Amino acid sequence: MRIAIIGGGIYGTAIAYFLEQMDSSHEVLLFEKDSISGVSTGKSAGIVRHHYSDEIQIRFAKRGRELLERLPELVGSDGGFYQNGYLILAGESNEDQFRKNVRMQKDVGLDVEFVDPDELDSIVPGLDSDGVAVAALEHEAGFADPYLVATGFANQARTLGAEIRTNEPVTDLELADGSVETVETASDRYDVDVVVNAAGPWADDVAEMAGVDLPLTMYEAKVVCLSSGNDLTDYPTVSDVDSGLYAKPELNGDFLSGGMEREGGHRSVDDRRSLGGVTNDDLEMVGQMLDDRLPRYADADVVDSWSEVITAPPDWHQIIGTPPTVDNFYIVAGGSGHGFKEAPGFAESIAETILGRKPTISLDRYRPTRFETGDAFSGGYGDGSRS
Repeated sequence: MRIAIIGGGIYGTAIAYFLEQMDSSHEVLLFEKDSISGVSTGKSAGIVRHHYSDEIQIRFAKRGRELLERLPELVGSDGGFYQNGYLILAGESNEDQFRKNVRMQKDVGLDVEFVDPDELDSIVPGLDSDGVAVAALEHEAGFADPYLVATGFANQARTLGAEIRTNEPVTDLELADGSVETVETASDRYDVDVVVNAAGPWADDVAEMAGVDLPLTMYEAKVVCLSSGNDLTDYPTVSDVDSGLYAKPELNGDFLSGGMEREGGHRSVDDRRSLGGVTNDDLEMVGQMLDDRLPRYADADVVDSWSEVITAPPDWHQIIGTPPTVDNFYIVAGGSGHGFKEAPGFAESIAETILGRKPTISLDRYRPTRFETGDAFSGGYGDGSRS
């Protein structure tokens, strides 16, 4: 069986790895139009957390984190996983959903505890708890390096037998009798038995080649890298549900912050050429959010900033599975800005499904037809990227 994977981000590379690791008798080809981890994956903040409003999403986040912890054992290289914890806060309007989420986390076996708002300063010195009604600390959470993770999966997949073809965009798919028979690139044609569409921001374009309409929207996500005399490295990542602020330490003493694009709702873009980047207004907003919640870091110097597209379905959860019209066209799309941490867990179950095995975690909830059958996810906080 020849399996063609379109897309060299975290999903495509992890699926290629698991397919080869589980059964190397099949031929795996991965096509990437640019470089491995060159777009959305490489620009991710890399936060690894488990706070979601649906139990199945929590389970995939937990499995993803477990695999990221084991990455050196799995692929022979370090993905930069650092277990610093995740401190999440919410105000009174989000308290009920917050408590429900934490109870679900506990039910699936995560090490998470509620924290009294008056004690937050002892966890992250200088944290202003004004307006915080509820808080929780995930001890197993952390962060990883998205580039190292994706390239680690890709390199080991190649070692196990996969063919990784970078700078080779797929230009068309040839179908017959409801199946994809041929993948075409600018330089060649490849007969295939299964196609995996893990093309990230271009997943809807690839789907169109197969005559499939994906309900995806592109949004702009923005990140600021800051440097402060107050090192955050020994503290958990801080996330504020109400404002959207996050502050994630880097191992070199800098920290990443963002969330300003959530003000008034995420801005949709037509394509990557429509990205506006991080503006002075954005920097002022980040500074204000930090001043409100982490005032010790509000005067930090800007080291770098960037923006990138995230691609989301209407319910901001991944679309995974085959559509009714093309039986060998496997869709893996719509990471929605929180897909990095879950990708290894999804990839494991996706590879098992493609190979005809029982998946470690059922993928049925993410099926492409859920929007037509009224089974879409519902984000607990109203902000889809928070889910």
